[in-house]
Amino acid sequence: MTGKKAIAGAAIAIAAILCAGAATHEGGKNAVLVEEVYVVKPGDTLWGISETYLRKNTGTRRYILEYKEGIYENNPWLVERKGLIQPGDQLVLTYWKKGDTP
Repeated sequence: MTGKKAIAGAAIAIAAILCAGAATHEGGKNAVLVEEVYVVKPGDTLWGISETYLRKNTGTRRYILEYKEGIYENNPWLVERKGLIQPGDQLVLTYWKKGDTP
């Protein structure tokens, strides 16, 4: 299996997991998807950013590894850079919030 096929397969599997988690969470009915642009600061890591934004995710059940993979989905340029982020980079981040407003 080539690297590109493995990445594509992993992305499909993760998307299925994300969709399944969002669909089965009872509180997800009234959840609103919020999209933010985060500017990377010195000392930031993808894991740390994932932890911060996962706490904001109150509308559905998500896990840290799912959230981190979601960052890659929203920012495909990270794949080429092998997840390396630098201060000043702009990351598109999403999370589900309970209620009708973000």
